[in-house]
Amino acid sequence: MLSAHAIDPVSWSCGRSINFSDPKQLNKRCYMPHSMPVSKLMTPPNQWPQIRGEADVYTVIKLLRIITEDQKLEHGHSTPLIMDENYNLLGFVHLTDLLKSVRHVWEKKDEGTRKGERKYPPVKDLAVAFEGSVRPDDSILKALDIMMDHNVSLVPVMKNGKLEGMIKLSDIFNEVAALLFDETDPEEKHRLLRDYHM
Repeated sequence: MLSAHAIDPVSWSCGRSINFSDPKQLNKRCYMPHSMPVSKLMTPPNQWPQIRGEADVYTVIKLLRIITEDQKLEHGHSTPLIMDENYNLLGFVHLTDLLKSVRHVWEKKDEGTRKGERKYPPVKDLAVAFEGSVRPDDSILKALDIMMDHNVSLVPVMKNGKLEGMIKLSDIFNEVAALLFDETDPEEKHRLLRDYHM
């Protein structure tokens, strides 16, 4: 008997009708949530901001701005990942904690707001350790369990101690909704939007 998080290699049925005359549908594997591995949904680490832990808060905020605006990193303003000098994951930092550290800048409590005129803490001092991690071949339900147990929306994907990617709650939600709750009837879609969407 398979555990709740085991990957069943033969469990490819979507639970929805397939058009057997459509090659695209025939060639597409359809997973159910318990059989979908994390690797299918995870975001590669190079699409997330990864910051050296010794960088100070002032530098980190400037760096995040550059990453987002100049390099157009999709997740540039998402949860920044904090790494040590050997590229090991230390944790993440809340954007609110970064802003708390520079609150004096916009409140103008003192004049020493420029870099060099005020000492800013290294970002590793603000790093929060992740509550758990998953492997690339783990079921997305294992990642979801960690999210629900600890009320978090992001879980690192690790392999041999190294970061392989990040999996987000929104991606799991969208996948589960698509697999189990997709509404294909156009009239019902219209009714739901008409009656309940504000």
